[in-house]
Amino acid sequence: MNKKLVSLLLAASMVFSICACGNSEENKTVSSETKQNVAESSETQQVVSDAVENVSLYPLVDNPITVKGVVIGTPSPNGRVDKIVWNKVSEITGVNIEWEVVSPEAISTYLASNNWPDFFHGNLSETLIYDFGVLGDRFVNYLEYLDVMPNFAKALEDYPMMKKGTTLSNGEMYATFHIDKSATATAVRPYVRTDVLEAAGVKMPTTVDEFAQALRDLKAYYGEVSFIPKLNNYNCTWAPMLYAAFGTGCNPIWDVDESGVVYFAGMTEQMKHYYEYMNGLYEEGLIHQELATLDATTIKALEKSGKVAFLDYAANDIPADENGVWHLTCVAPLTSEYDSTQEVMGAAAGRNMNSIFINNKSDYVKEICQMVDIAYATEEVVEGSGLLGQSFLYGFEGEHWKRNDDGKTYSFFIPEGYDSFNQFQGAELIWMNIGRADALEGYVTDTPSNNQARQIGFAESVFPYMEKEPFEQGLLVFTEEQQDVIDNHWTEIDTYVKQMQVEFITGVTDIATGWDVYCSTLEKMGINDVVTVYQEAYDKLMAN
Repeated sequence: MNKKLVSLLLAASMVFSICACGNSEENKTVSSETKQNVAESSETQQVVSDAVENVSLYPLVDNPITVKGVVIGTPSPNGRVDKIVWNKVSEITGVNIEWEVVSPEAISTYLASNNWPDFFHGNLSETLIYDFGVLGDRFVNYLEYLDVMPNFAKALEDYPMMKKGTTLSNGEMYATFHIDKSATATAVRPYVRTDVLEAAGVKMPTTVDEFAQALRDLKAYYGEVSFIPKLNNYNCTWAPMLYAAFGTGCNPIWDVDESGVVYFAGMTEQMKHYYEYMNGLYEEGLIHQELATLDATTIKALEKSGKVAFLDYAANDIPADENGVWHLTCVAPLTSEYDSTQEVMGAAAGRNMNSIFINNKSDYVKEICQMVDIAYATEEVVEGSGLLGQSFLYGFEGEHWKRNDDGKTYSFFIPEGYDSFNQFQGAELIWMNIGRADALEGYVTDTPSNNQARQIGFAESVFPYMEKEPFEQGLLVFTEEQQDVIDNHWTEIDTYVKQMQVEFITGVTDIATGWDVYCSTLEKMGINDVVTVYQEAYDKLMAN
């Protein structure tokens, strides 16, 4: 038996293990464990047979076919109208793709026009997925095509939360997902310039008290504040880092406790302690007094002055010193009197983003499914092609990137005419990240650069402390009624929370006297109804 056939048999076996665990009603009908094992063994053999029969060798078709794909997004300036990786897909599969780009603002109108392509590539709102998937029955259900998608099936097995989160209320799966285990896959980005600290004789802080003292010493040395916290997004960069120091929660918006109870972090005692701390820094003049009104350009300019140690906006632009060294890293999680455990918000391995939605009226559903399956392969699907899951993020190994022999670093090859690999990636390689990109987990770039310095900072000071089981908010699937509850309440709640965040930190509203009013106002706005919806969606997610 050749190696390829063995791989197909193994893949088909894995497909069955996924399908069987989701078929709870069938399992309930078998009371005897022995009978269940016999039944599963028999069905496994059938799935293996089906897989061997249905999974085509490349090319997928005897004669080339042409399908239309719509990209939901904005073309890169001076970018190609096709993409290198997708051209290789067409070359080995025989499935040629005519691409069209439709802006996110116009996609609703496009969907309603009924003049659909064979597939869409990009992000659709939960409402559109529900309307055209669950209600409209217009998208292909991937769970019906696992016998011809062994790599996708294996990814579902390796990342079970993605199967839970991508399966909708009717038990069907219309969207693909993206697995990203790269060196920058975190929302927590507590950047620090070590040269700014060292010049002032300030040590790296390990507690919130030491952090405050560092800000005092830096201000005394430079005459200016050394931290300008970002307030317009309280779920990334420094906010989750500092919030986590004041209690056991890690996510400053939505979280779940050890017993599986979902809660809104914005009105917890932990959040109150965090606001009290930030207000103390503000009142002492240790953070910028106009932080609520500064725009991103101004903040970046201030951060690049050489007097700001703790960075946000400008971290990517900090240059090397005269010796070509980047003095940039991350601060490890801080502790406080409320929590002595170093832990920060984790990042989900997978995301429901940049998906591919297949029109179930297409004449080539099977071929498109097989084509999409390549994006989840962990090995080359055709020897010498360079095509595997990682290709749909970084291109072809050996041509666009490589893993170095040290087992710790990788290299990107930046073509002439581009300032960065990301620029080349968006213009020529791919439309957007898709598929399974976990081949570089634990690796950092080998090129001395700002990017390398930040990646090493994540590897040393963030990733080791990330919570192991983060709240998978992005994987929650809501029914139409649940989404209505969120739509009716969340925008107003979110606006109010962000407003009060600024008022509490700047002292416009005194926390001691205003906290209870704030919480009761949230309750009147319907936060408890939203929490109930999130709890229901989370319970269903975990039960899938």
